[in-house]
Amino acid sequence: MVLLAQLSDTHFNMSARNNERAERVMAFLAELPNRPDVIIVTGDIADEGDVEEYQQARAALAADIPVVILPGNHDDRGNMRSVLFREEATYAPINQVHRTNGVTLALLDSSIPGKPEGLLDDETYAFLTDLLAATPADDVVLIAMHHPPVSVRSTVVDPIRLTNPERLAEIVAGDDRILAVLTGHVHAGLMTSFAGKPLIVAPSVSSTIGCEWETAAPGHVPIDFAPDPSLIFHSIQDGRLLSMFRPIAMGGWLSEPME
Repeated sequence: MVLLAQLSDTHFNMSARNNERAERVMAFLAELPNRPDVIIVTGDIADEGDVEEYQQARAALAADIPVVILPGNHDDRGNMRSVLFREEATYAPINQVHRTNGVTLALLDSSIPGKPEGLLDDETYAFLTDLLAATPADDVVLIAMHHPPVSVRSTVVDPIRLTNPERLAEIVAGDDRILAVLTGHVHAGLMTSFAGKPLIVAPSVSSTIGCEWETAAPGHVPIDFAPDPSLIFHSIQDGRLLSMFRPIAMGGWLSEPME
């Protein structure tokens, strides 16, 4: 079995609150008797994209297991590269691959510098095409990015979702190795479908945003800062994906035997 933990939308902003929430989630994962093989953070690492925010994120998200991070619409590619990846601060898409025990994670940069909506550009599609061509036939594949490629019934996110999902839909539908698409951006945990495969959206570590039935008036953003941070566990065994949403109490947790 391969176990992944997906976090999203940490929005490090130099506040103690968001930093403590991310640290609590990382501490929870570190305390598990069976820890994940990899932690995925699906974008909006920082709130303003400042260097100091990425320095805060680098410290809070440190772990002795792999942590793979991709950009969201609040992120700055250059600052993210220089602080989190220790690379030259260029602004090309940050596309990555992580492979572990027969599972290939295709991490795609759907951000557009300076804009809130999402786009997979030609360079990113070429990266994905080459990655899939080099992936063993018996691997399973998860595609991760920040922006969902379909409407998720959110007055906040739907106007700024992925703007060009058609080519991705063809790739996802045409490759049986692709089990699911993982995204963030919505600040709410949900599941739907895309190109005949599961689309799984991770909740935010920092806050929750209600869907359209919670919107009181046009332009109203129903942000709830009260809920505990949440994540998703993805387990993959025998080609089958199981995903579990898990809130993490800020006050800690106690493991007791069930009678």
